[in-house]
Amino acid sequence: MPSPRLDRRTFLRNSALAGFALGFPSIIPASALGKDGTVAPSNRLQLAGIGLKSQGGSDMRSLLSKKGVQVIAVCDIDKRVLKSSSDAVVKAGQAAPKQYQDFRELLAKEKPDAAVMGLPDHWHGVMSCAFLRAGIDVYGEKPLAKTWAEGKAIVDTVKANGRVWQTGMWQRSTGNFRRAVEIIRNGELGKILRVEAGTTTNNHKVPDAPKPGEKPPVDVDYDLWVGPSAWMEYDPRVFHFHWRWHTNFGGGMVLDWVCHHGDIAAWAIGKDAEFPVAVEGTGELREAPWNTHRTYDYTLTYADGVQLNVNSKFEGVKFTGEKGSLFVRRGGQETSIKGLWEKDLGPDAWRCPGTTDHYQEFVDCCQSRRKPISHALAAHHATAIGHFGNAALFTGRKLKFDAATGKFNDDTATGLLARELRKPWSLETL
Repeated sequence: MPSPRLDRRTFLRNSALAGFALGFPSIIPASALGKDGTVAPSNRLQLAGIGLKSQGGSDMRSLLSKKGVQVIAVCDIDKRVLKSSSDAVVKAGQAAPKQYQDFRELLAKEKPDAAVMGLPDHWHGVMSCAFLRAGIDVYGEKPLAKTWAEGKAIVDTVKANGRVWQTGMWQRSTGNFRRAVEIIRNGELGKILRVEAGTTTNNHKVPDAPKPGEKPPVDVDYDLWVGPSAWMEYDPRVFHFHWRWHTNFGGGMVLDWVCHHGDIAAWAIGKDAEFPVAVEGTGELREAPWNTHRTYDYTLTYADGVQLNVNSKFEGVKFTGEKGSLFVRRGGQETSIKGLWEKDLGPDAWRCPGTTDHYQEFVDCCQSRRKPISHALAAHHATAIGHFGNAALFTGRKLKFDAATGKFNDDTATGLLARELRKPWSLETL
């Protein structure tokens, strides 16, 4: 059952009635009633932003632009990010939000309806579950979680608490990707013979090494940043943004991109609601201190024999079918079949659910309680494309997976699907 939570709208309605009984003034500002194009306080989505550097800040600003969304609190381990995030809210014409460096204090003092999270991967599981248990809907960034086990915990917690979850898999709400999926799903290429999801090579430049005795920036709570991961001394090469190239905090280019092109590929061939049963592949590792793959090429096999290839050779998704081919990428597409892209698929054709406004859909779903296009279970299956790929790349073995047990036929590979959390952090409690 959903976690018990004070219904803010009911509280406000009852409080208003009590106020009239006590003789509140009869003249009420139009904005309080939602007139003149404004949104009444009882219908506003009160939002908290957590982990707001880079993508998290962009997500918050996008949600802030939607009618009826009010940011009441911001939270980040970096005080510099806190200030810039608060300034962005004020610049948008809203009151300055409360600022918190520790999310536990935010949870203790604030009662948001929803939260937007742009956290490093290693924090997704613990923090997401804490907010979901508190009765808060979540817009969470991809990948769903650092490990397969933590992703499953998020899915289970969403369900147990009746929460709305939207993942930042925004390509599901982008016109040309949706059109490609509809073309494939409606059989316009005939039987699909080959599917490739290209994520490009990891050519990011390693930052300069730390100076002897270099400490974290004074505005950063570094211990809290490391959080549930194994302790590592501060190294700017494995911190803001670049944490994703180290296995203690992220899953490399593989995990960073599969929830985009890998997800679209699986969605188009109807494999976004099941786990592969086998995976094998090879890759080349980055140099120290990074320890994830620069290049890779691996293939997932599903129970019916359908295969999905993921590689770092290009960027986009390629479909090859009996009747022709289709390639879709950010900002463009190509097909070997003349007129296919513009073809009317007919009134009975399968259509992508959701809308073409990823952020507005989250707001709408928080109000309607409808399941968003990038719900938690869809993100769990998409992220598994990366978890399974990394398992094959790091072990160098052909693996078989049993969804019933959540295990590979290899103990080392199975061990990569979960991790021990640094105390006192837990997926169950704070």
